[in-house]
Amino acid sequence: MSYVALYRKWRSQGFDDVIGQGPIVRTLKNAVKNNRLAHAYLFSGPRGTGKTSVARILAKALNCRTGPTPDPCLKCDLCVKIRDGHSVDVIEIDAASNRGIDEIRDLREKVRYAPVEGRYKVYIIDEVHMLTSEAFNALLKTLEEPPAHTIFVLATTELQKVPVTISSRCQRLDFARIPLPLIVEHLKEVAKKEKFSIDDRALNLVARSSEGSMRDAISLLDQLVSFCGQKIRLDDVVMVLGTADEEFLFTMLESIASGEVSKGLSLVEKAVAEGRSVPQITRDLVGHVRYLLLSKLGSESIIDLAESYVGRLKQDADKFPVDDLKRLIRIFSRAELDMKWHPHGRLVLEVALVEAMEGKEIKKEAGKESKKEIKKEAGKDNEGLMFKVKENWDKVLESLKKKSLSGYVSLHESVPLKVEKDGKLVLGFRKGFSFHKERLEDAKNLSAVESSVSEVLGRQIKIACVISDDVPEAPSQKKEPSKDVSVDAVKSIFSGRVVRPR
Repeated sequence: MSYVALYRKWRSQGFDDVIGQGPIVRTLKNAVKNNRLAHAYLFSGPRGTGKTSVARILAKALNCRTGPTPDPCLKCDLCVKIRDGHSVDVIEIDAASNRGIDEIRDLREKVRYAPVEGRYKVYIIDEVHMLTSEAFNALLKTLEEPPAHTIFVLATTELQKVPVTISSRCQRLDFARIPLPLIVEHLKEVAKKEKFSIDDRALNLVARSSEGSMRDAISLLDQLVSFCGQKIRLDDVVMVLGTADEEFLFTMLESIASGEVSKGLSLVEKAVAEGRSVPQITRDLVGHVRYLLLSKLGSESIIDLAESYVGRLKQDADKFPVDDLKRLIRIFSRAELDMKWHPHGRLVLEVALVEAMEGKEIKKEAGKESKKEIKKEAGKDNEGLMFKVKENWDKVLESLKKKSLSGYVSLHESVPLKVEKDGKLVLGFRKGFSFHKERLEDAKNLSAVESSVSEVLGRQIKIACVISDDVPEAPSQKKEPSKDVSVDAVKSIFSGRVVRPR
């Protein structure tokens, strides 16, 4: 027999196997036991929390040879067929790939036929929010008055995209993220039954990285077994995830607290050499500082982490004032965003570290030199960015012309002067052109200019405007003004209207 992935092998088969969804399990078991079934259910919640599995379990409970029963036998031919996806009475539809009105019309035609083998036909529509508006409209009447032998289960990860007209016709059950201790406990059981070992710190990191999704946690465990065999260590998990381990994060925050730039940069160097992802490291830093802030504010109860981790957070939180922690979150969050546009993610993180340590006493001369080197590199990068601006200026103008005609006209009267250290592009206007400067600084026009520059250059750019005697003539100022200016163009540029002379 071919290999079966662990997440499929360990999928919940009965209501009692479902982890972390107690209220939902109790609701459905009572509904089956007391024959108070809704004709349609809407399961909403994050990925990997058991929505599709519970839908299949409900189908077993209704069609089991010993049922309807809240405890299906899982052994009869109907339970086995539903488990393996072979039941003709349990129809699973992926709305992401079958989202049109034709598929829903076909469903409406077939829904009126009685079940072939069991007592109920169960339609499970996964990712139902992907259906088109027309498909939703076609589904409405069927959902409102389905045949007595039919149950609908709609599953979605994005409840806000499901029309109210649909959700109001269903009994809604919200699936929660699975708590970290329950994920850890279940992973231990899986490891024991599958006969491989994993240390507690590695287990906690796997569970934490799954973000409340049991499926993601078990899939990662499967990947780790393939990667390193029957014995899994913390270093293996860090390597596979490309993430920052607990020790890295605490040590990095210690270097920030003490102002040791060289130590922080060395940690980044080591992490990169070990193959860790720079954007992921930055995300981990944001999350770690958030935990420190919560601990500082006395909100440890909402931190879903191992007790040993929370204990260290309490100790480290005393090293930072609340304002410093908020500043660090802003710095690293901005760095994570900038990495999407910047070709050198490591440089962005290094500059963010230097910025995070500003105001701290820098203990080692090597740290000062490293800071100078980073600023020097950043300066070189800004020079290359300025070259790209001038080289692509015509493209910027053409892009802006489609967004804002008045902004386009004003931008014509400016000249790109320089890119500042923080990456801001400075546009210069000659004296006498203050009208165009003010027009360009209007919120709508400025947003359009920044959007056009960012699109053309492939990174997020902010704009600043200045007036100076040293600004050279813009190309448009060297040409004779056009004599053929339409009334509509003038109205658009000046936001005016035509009035009749008295």
